[in-house]
Amino acid sequence: MATLLCHIEINPGKEEEFEAVMKEMYRRTHAEEPNCVRYEYFRGARPNLYYSLLSFVDRLSFLQHQVSDYHEGFDFASMIKHIEMEWVDPVCGASPLRPTESGELPQDLSEVIKAAAKIYQIDVQDWWQKHRKA
Repeated sequence: MATLLCHIEINPGKEEEFEAVMKEMYRRTHAEEPNCVRYEYFRGARPNLYYSLLSFVDRLSFLQHQVSDYHEGFDFASMIKHIEMEWVDPVCGASPLRPTESGELPQDLSEVIKAAAKIYQIDVQDWWQKHRKA
């Protein structure tokens, strides 16, 4: 599984546009990506701060999401001031999700997926391992 928490700071005045785009991203992701487990957006406590929780059955499914036509079809640069993508690991017994793993990717990947794999590398933290329970 691959689970990610994004911290997203939006440019002032772009809230309505950002939320409209995220609604479309939510709709398309859930309609077209069967390997998406979670894909949600939240407003934060501070103005222009949003969060997104994404979880896919594996790394390849996440990469396919990142390079999807509809994912690339918006002008994110005009809306997003800063984004921090943080790989997170579910606490066993306090989340229905499975552990975040980088996993092996198939050898026959497209060049687009290979490029995305270099950009979006999963950081599995060493300290997570001792806390994981089956």
